Amino acid sequence: MSEILFTNTVVTLADATRIQTILAHPENLLLWDNEITTVTAIPTGFTLKRQVPALNASEQITVSATTGHIRYHSRGGRLAYQLDFKLATTDNLTTVTETLNASANALPVPTSLLVPIAKQAFAQKLQALVTLAESDQEVTA
Repeated sequence: MSEILFTNTVVTLADATRIQTILAHPENLLLWDNEITTVTAIPTGFTLKRQVPALNASEQITVSATTGHIRYHSRGGRLAYQLDFKLATTDNLTTVTETLNASANALPVPTSLLVPIAKQAFAQKLQALVTLAESDQEVTA
């Protein structure tokens, strides 16, 4: 059974459409997640490879997107997970909320040890996403 392991939230001046575009195209992960070394399109989604050591040095993801919501579904690594990004706009600000869902039973170490470290790492990556979204850097669309 999958459960919410943590949620991170950030508010940005970046347009929700730009953030949605960045997230909906995993090729852009190379621009904001410094641990990812390659993103390769495969018939069923994408293969990601990370610098080691990493919990998932290699994994396959599929991406689904609707307005204001992007979901990454990972399999093939040591930890299968679902990462949801929800976007909301208020007063010209975009709130990005990311939620990581996984089976706590599938974790290679106790939840109490892994979750705080993962939450902090994901928060740093979320901030890198915001920095990219607020920049003029070209992204895959």
